Amino acid sequence: MNNYFIIGKVNEGKSHLFNLFSKNHRTISNPLENTTVDIIRKEISIKNFHYYLYDTPGFYNLSDFKEIYKRISDLKISNIKFIYLSEIFTEEDLKICKFINSLGINIYFFNFNQLDFSNLIPNLFSKIFANQKDSFGELYNFLASQNSIDAESYIKQETSTIVIFGKENTGKSTLFNKITNIQLSKTSPNLHTTRDSVNWDINYKKEILRFIDTAGFIRSRSNRRNNDFEKFSIIQSEYFIKNASLIVLLLDATSESKLDLSLIGSLSKRNKPFLVLVNKMDLISEKNIYQKKFLDYLSNNHNYYSSLNIHFISAINLSKSKILDLIYGHLNNKFFFKTSYLNKIIKPINGELGKIQKNSKEFKIYFITAFTVNQKNYFKISCNFNKKNIKPHVKSFLSKILIRELNLKGINFNLIF
Repeated sequence: MNNYFIIGKVNEGKSHLFNLFSKNHRTISNPLENTTVDIIRKEISIKNFHYYLYDTPGFYNLSDFKEIYKRISDLKISNIKFIYLSEIFTEEDLKICKFINSLGINIYFFNFNQLDFSNLIPNLFSKIFANQKDSFGELYNFLASQNSIDAESYIKQETSTIVIFGKENTGKSTLFNKITNIQLSKTSPNLHTTRDSVNWDINYKKEILRFIDTAGFIRSRSNRRNNDFEKFSIIQSEYFIKNASLIVLLLDATSESKLDLSLIGSLSKRNKPFLVLVNKMDLISEKNIYQKKFLDYLSNNHNYYSSLNIHFISAINLSKSKILDLIYGHLNNKFFFKTSYLNKIIKPINGELGKIQKNSKEFKIYFITAFTVNQKNYFKISCNFNKKNIKPHVKSFLSKILIRELNLKGINFNLIF
């Protein structure tokens, strides 16, 4: 497919144009300069035409643009074309367009307003969308005509979406860049570096994995800036988490806080598979002591601790293959069932379990969850009896119900009360 990059000087309306095309995935547009800092991609698929559209950071001069172009060329993709936005076409714009022309890349000049662009040099551009009543409509229809594909021949491959989520400055963009092997996400020791969610697809073990780097969750009210950046980032992250195949929660080993527990608790209630990665372990000197202390802390403060999948890593030092193996293993964990669904199965048989238990006290299961640890499958069951007093017949009956209702024949699992 063709790859169209919307480029232009700072605050020319690139994100606004991107949003017009990608109605269900909006980037942050703002009258302030330097709002977009990452390269944002969206697949445009409407009826029988398909292509990729990219929003890019703004630039001031040719030198700035060359830095952005280096980031684009590092993506190692073909069929690159530029949509060049300019409110007023200047000498600096001319230098940049001549540079792009020397690279042999097609440029489509675009402007929202009906202005006089008689100073444009036509042979620099493949097509000009300016001084028209509906420049956007013209551009939209033109791209459709350039990227038309027979609907029957276009087969969209199944994609698994992995969302990287966590507090600000935990290393999400570092992990994302390591996995994708490109520099789509800007990294910095400063807070709030990633503002938009950035995504990229990779082929792994004959499957397409779509990784999404989200903006960092703000640690406290005192750190929040009173503008639309944070508000939009939260809404955007929430949308991706809701539609994720797997959530990777990244924590910072050097900066523990109560928000860590809050985020783990929030994800535990979503009935979504998620993986906890404690990052920056390269900065911890006594690693074994730290890990024990961290796990003890979670055990004492989190109700679902036993069902958590926790790994201690260094995104900088861990290889791409090991990270992918770790994530892919959890993504393809077939032993995942929504807690609400499990509870629906168990609720009607509480009475039968009570008869088997044969005790004056009524037997009752409060809830049940499923999880996998070290390739072993477990059901964690919370009930009103001490586990030492639960009879083997109850466990046997409950196992048979789970095997029958969840089609677990041939799959090993353990019950934990």
